[in-house]
Amino acid sequence: MSAASVPALQQLVLQARSMSAGTLPEPIQRQALLCILDTAGCVLAGTRTDEAQLVLACEPGSGDEAVTLLGMPQRRALRNALRINGYLGDVLELNDLIGGHASIGNVCAALALGESLGSSGSRVLEAVVRGIEVTARVYDAVYPTLRRYTEMALVPVGIPSSIGAAAAAAHLLELDELQTLNALAIAGSLAGWCPAEVIFGNGGTVKPLLFGAQPADAGVTAAFYARAGMTGPPDLLDSKLGYFATAATDGRFDAAAWSGRWALAQPRRKLHACCGYLHAPVDALGKLRQSLGPAAQRQARIEVRVSPYVADVVSKDRLPNSPNDARFHLQYCLALVACGADVILPEHSIRLAEQIRRTDVREAMGRIAVVQDPALVHYHQCEVRVVDAVGRTASQALSAPRGSPQEPLSEQDVLLKFHTLAEPVLGRARAERFTAQVLELQAVSDVGECIALLRP
Repeated sequence: MSAASVPALQQLVLQARSMSAGTLPEPIQRQALLCILDTAGCVLAGTRTDEAQLVLACEPGSGDEAVTLLGMPQRRALRNALRINGYLGDVLELNDLIGGHASIGNVCAALALGESLGSSGSRVLEAVVRGIEVTARVYDAVYPTLRRYTEMALVPVGIPSSIGAAAAAAHLLELDELQTLNALAIAGSLAGWCPAEVIFGNGGTVKPLLFGAQPADAGVTAAFYARAGMTGPPDLLDSKLGYFATAATDGRFDAAAWSGRWALAQPRRKLHACCGYLHAPVDALGKLRQSLGPAAQRQARIEVRVSPYVADVVSKDRLPNSPNDARFHLQYCLALVACGADVILPEHSIRLAEQIRRTDVREAMGRIAVVQDPALVHYHQCEVRVVDAVGRTASQALSAPRGSPQEPLSEQDVLLKFHTLAEPVLGRARAERFTAQVLELQAVSDVGECIALLRP
């Protein structure tokens, strides 16, 4: 049988099962540890939102649960904890963009399942690497020829993350090769379709379930189903009715292209608490603001050119209608930058009502025009032009915002981000102890000891 005739899921299983402590390059392991820290920080920050109490009330407990809710004193049963932790880690839009949004579902799945099983830190680390890499490889198969959201109406993140979380769970549950294949196939079958309207439109408060909570739950549940003997569709990705055909015009998995290549070697992490589609325009306008000075921009017209598929979903000629909508609102986030913000902070959406009462923000939104530019094909590409009151023009093109593989956050940047998010919840001493344990996770005999530090 030729490689081309082997189903993509089966090739992914073979790749994932080769990723163990003895074969993982040290830099890849280090990046995975940073993913654990970064994701934990996002979950902790999420506990400060109004949505935290909402999702907690939606997932009641009975008092004898075994799994930690990160940053909360309560505990829950495994599946409840998967959904709560995944929801809180995505609610502020600070979780990383590796493989779409790979860490939020995979790290939450590995930590919760690892805690319930008493898994070692080393085994959890291996599971996180497998989950993130599988997610990224599925996502990479569709991204170059991704269909526009107005054509397919789904966001191609939930299905790859569910399949990746199944790979992570399969490792922790010690499934064999066939069981692992079925776990990935079942997870893709259980995955939600990530409707674009929920994420980019008038989606209410349910959106954070789609990128982290649902994939973690679907992946772990699928692994248990496969262990019990349930089977799934092995051609789910590459059949004529599969995910690749749905999400892309020429979706395909090239296993050979991943020989010696790692998604974790080119991390995409978030500096801004908003959709990654907004990061390049935010940084480009920030550069212009610094070079021109505030006076020159006060009455300036701002034109931002982005890819058509980006404009389809984040360009909005109205005020944000919810904190979640604010995180996906290009004009609102650019107005914040025009008014002096260097980074889009959690408070810019948590305190949305206060922000949109600002006269300067509302006035700046009225001066921003978004142009669809077909020459721009990636969400990290943009051009911002500023025309001042006397007609002088300045422009800034950008294809590498802060946090992208070309302009990555350093390890110190990631640690600082974690502490900024974690210390208001845990306090400084406990945040430092957790950081130290995660960076030495391979030496931890029971990951539950490490996770216990995340209970306030």
